[in-house]
Amino acid sequence: MLEADYLASLFAEPSPGRRVPLDPYGQLRYLVIDDQDAARQTLKMCIQSMGGFSVDQASSSNEAANRIGRNMPDVILCDYMLGNGQTGQQLLEDLRRSHRLPDTVAFLMVTAERSYEQVVSAVELTPDDYIIKPFSPDILRGRMDRVIRKKIFFNKFLEHRQRGQLDAALAELTSLEGAEEGRQYRFDIMRARAETLLMAERYHEALDCFAPILAIHPFPWAQAGQARALRHLNRHEEAAAAVDCVIEASPNYFEAYDLKADICCDRGEFDQAQAILQRAAERTPRNWGRKRNLSVVAKQNGDFVTAKRLMEEVIANNAAGGFPVRDRIELVRTALASGDRDQALVLIGELAAPEREALAADVRLDIECLEAQLEGAEAGEKRFERIRTELGRVELPVDAALDAVAAALLFSDRELADRLAEKLLTGHDAQRAFHALLDIYRSRELEEHFRQLQRNIASRRLAGP
Repeated sequence: MLEADYLASLFAEPSPGRRVPLDPYGQLRYLVIDDQDAARQTLKMCIQSMGGFSVDQASSSNEAANRIGRNMPDVILCDYMLGNGQTGQQLLEDLRRSHRLPDTVAFLMVTAERSYEQVVSAVELTPDDYIIKPFSPDILRGRMDRVIRKKIFFNKFLEHRQRGQLDAALAELTSLEGAEEGRQYRFDIMRARAETLLMAERYHEALDCFAPILAIHPFPWAQAGQARALRHLNRHEEAAAAVDCVIEASPNYFEAYDLKADICCDRGEFDQAQAILQRAAERTPRNWGRKRNLSVVAKQNGDFVTAKRLMEEVIANNAAGGFPVRDRIELVRTALASGDRDQALVLIGELAAPEREALAADVRLDIECLEAQLEGAEAGEKRFERIRTELGRVELPVDAALDAVAAALLFSDRELADRLAEKLLTGHDAQRAFHALLDIYRSRELEEHFRQLQRNIASRRLAGP
């Protein structure tokens, strides 16, 4: 993948005393994704006629993900229909959401579907552009030129956002807005600012930024963004109403179903959340991320048979964007929650020692917490003692932190449990963690203690810094 400054120099306008390469496209790396060999060769020849030289090819989503992992391209040309129920749109979403494809990489969708415009208007993560077959090399060059110049214009913003430097990203947008070239990207800047404010957890400001966008048109992604901000501000009724509008107007905007399920989970309405996700999953059978979420929600709803079946299906497919070890850990949780201790022991025993040694600290500690709960009494307490200090030091994701709270309460370390619980209740995923924490404390007959912990947190918030 080319450095941004060099890429910008290739596509810069000529100026006195400066020469621009005659074949800037010859400096780029390409990846062509299509399940049909003839179609891949046609696209390759099209790129070569533009001066492109380095063209890699993939015939499936998994092969594409592997090639991207080994050698990041500058430009991806992907067919919409990839065979076996796979789509280029699903691949794009998997790669972006798993952070394996930087936003700085140009992604162009190629399709013979004249109705694709309706498809792309009903998704949250869109390709940088799409091209309807058949097309000439000149049309491809024109589209690619437009996409790459836009990538160059937004490059610093995209890099800041990818690194999590959100204040710097927002400052860069303000700078771009004032640039002469920024006028043609005015709407893109509006969208980028609203979505970045959401990422920065500046929800009131995000709402203010989505309002003028929605005044232009009720875009599904903007309505969904508004609903996300409302949800995080605990305005759940307004959030649910907003997302219902998205589902009614754009029934194929499946991210809205995911968001509605999140809102239901915040309210403890796990039966409704499961029903909503089930509707979406039936229409997107190869969306493994959605099936993974459905499995977790089914477990929370007490539907352990469905939870187990779905997670086993996810693991069996081990799709692009998957997390096989974490998925197997979730299967252990489901077995524990259902009271099937024997199955949980078998599942956790399948995570062999050599495999564990290569795991990140948070994953390894999560497994240890689950094992300690399964071992119980003397053996489990000894295991817990070995990891107690590390549990208070390592940053744990929500599910692992919940497992740690359960283990701490089981082995009478209420101080550690409360510390971890307070961190969850004051963090970004407080709404998601609340009901699970309540169930854990309630199972140890400590509900009133948990309620007091909540009250203490609320009092400190009211008192201010």
